[in-house]
Amino acid sequence: MRSATLRVLVLDFDGVILESNAIKTEAFRDVFARFPEHIETMMAFHRANVSASRFVKFDHLLRECLGRPGDTGLRDELAATFSRRTLERLATCPLVPGAAEFLKEFSATAPLYLASVTPAEDLEATLARRDLRHWFCDVYACPPWTKPDAVRDVLQRERCPQSAAALIGDSPGDRQAAEEVGVEFIARDGGIPFDPPEATVYPDLAAVATALRRRMLEGVRR
Repeated sequence: MRSATLRVLVLDFDGVILESNAIKTEAFRDVFARFPEHIETMMAFHRANVSASRFVKFDHLLRECLGRPGDTGLRDELAATFSRRTLERLATCPLVPGAAEFLKEFSATAPLYLASVTPAEDLEATLARRDLRHWFCDVYACPPWTKPDAVRDVLQRERCPQSAAALIGDSPGDRQAAEEVGVEFIARDGGIPFDPPEATVYPDLAAVATALRRRMLEGVRR
């Protein structure tokens, strides 16, 4: 973790706020099971591209496995099935340990933003049901935002240099987004392995809070 003072935080959602990675993986398996000859291929693609949106995965299924590129009707049907299989479970799945306390503490000292590869309708519905939306200055969903573009927009809105912002995530894709934009990456262990070089990975948001507390307070004093 860098030593510079931080004053803006962008958080991923699945695996950072909610312990929802397993729910999403199970839902993908259920959807891909409709095509049993392709299920293992698609689950391997999901694991290799865990940070990609569901639409990237469904497009890959249509194009590479089914030979039906551009079939928006089937794509929308698969997405709707995926949403049904996840939304109810997300309403009751546990928060990441320390998440509630983290949001309460750090929203009082810095602007917090949420950036997720979940579509806006599903993300906003889950945030509303879990009473989490009010902690964030704004929420970026995919579509229409990619995570790097979301972080760039936050920097512009907050007039914040890259050195004073961090993305908290739980996947190699999150780290890649942070590196692409040039902000610090803080890793939470959501059960997804990171590629070398190894990052410092914190077990939960309580541990992240401990690591961040002094740096955020220094920013407030300034």
